[in-house]
Amino acid sequence: MSPLLQTLVVAAIVLACSLSVLRRLAPRAAWQAQARLSYFLERPGRPAWLQNLGLALRPPVRAAAPGCGTRCGACASCPR
Repeated sequence: MSPLLQTLVVAAIVLACSLSVLRRLAPRAAWQAQARLSYFLERPGRPAWLQNLGLALRPPVRAAAPGCGTRCGACASCPR
């Protein structure tokens, strides 16, 4: 395996791990960064493949109330 390929593989692993840690330790910041990137890619005038990538990266909408849609069982109205 060439040194360049090894460096790229290690860099990809480090990036994936750091994104995982960011999502776990700072979920709001990770959600906001993902939303910003998604909306940046979805701007009019961008190529269709970039707009589709932006749609795929769009984060899920957050629940309005703490027990709404989080499947915590507090109100027993969420599907299980």
